[in-house]
Amino acid sequence: MNQKSNKGQFSFSKDERITNKKVIQKLFEFGKKVSLSPFIVKYIFEKKEIKNKILISVSKSKIKSSVKRNLLKRRIREAFRLNKNIIKGFGYSFAFIYSSTKILNYNEINKSLIKLLKKINLDGE
Repeated sequence: MNQKSNKGQFSFSKDERITNKKVIQKLFEFGKKVSLSPFIVKYIFEKKEIKNKILISVSKSKIKSSVKRNLLKRRIREAFRLNKNIIKGFGYSFAFIYSSTKILNYNEINKSLIKLLKKINLDGE
């Protein structure tokens, strides 16, 4: 059976991650900025993309422990995976920068991310 056919709307595949350094540089130089605690989000719209792509960053200077940084990244990734259908349209590249020094639980991160995605939708229209 083909793997791609049974993927649902809640999947998060490798091609939804930003790994290209040029794209990352462009995102931070020219991207629009939206802030909502505990996130700062930079985003840019590129028509040629067929999927929305994301980059998640948790600062080493704010969260010292790598275990806790990775935990936060997993929580953010999961919240995005379940709520990515809030974003209208495709071709967006997002950089989610976690800016708090506290380790928030999943529910707090999820609520904040939903508010943020709705705010981006309003800005993008």
